[in-house]
Amino acid sequence: MMKKFFLIFSVLLLVYMIWPGPTKIADFKPLPSSVKSTLAGDNIEQVSNVAGYFSDNFRPFVTSFYKSNYWQKTLLPFPPIELIHPPEYAFVIIKKHTDSTYLEELVYPLRDSLYVNGFEPFYSDGSPKFWGSTKFDVDGDSFYTKTTLRFYPSPIFVRILVWLGIVVSVYGLSKVGKKILFNI
Repeated sequence: MMKKFFLIFSVLLLVYMIWPGPTKIADFKPLPSSVKSTLAGDNIEQVSNVAGYFSDNFRPFVTSFYKSNYWQKTLLPFPPIELIHPPEYAFVIIKKHTDSTYLEELVYPLRDSLYVNGFEPFYSDGSPKFWGSTKFDVDGDSFYTKTTLRFYPSPIFVRILVWLGIVVSVYGLSKVGKKILFNI
């Protein structure tokens, strides 16, 4: 019985880990009603798998938009897990000198992560959050927010190695556990 369970678990885990999904930041939709940023570090020519957008979309819309977009790209039966990180980590996770008021990670464990960083110097009603808050002026338009995305894909061979490590570890632990339990 345990061998069948272990075999089913191993196969399902392998299917989950090699299931196709996005491989680069360009696979994700641009933020609706936005202008793509051309600032230093906001495109993939300068920093890999990064995209920046100026818009009037605030955090609830942005995070739900990218959560559903990520879910659609993977076609898995469950959405990615949302993790909230302190905005101070943006300079490490996204890129140096990244302004941030929120940083969220959308992750499929043992696979990939999409980080959504937002800088919102204004509240949704247009009032400033900080003294000296200014709008983003881009190509003659003004925007309230800037969103920066960074995607961390994992190569398929790394996923298979991790799967192999998990399966071998679980098998070894079950053997050791049986010896301890039944040889007492």
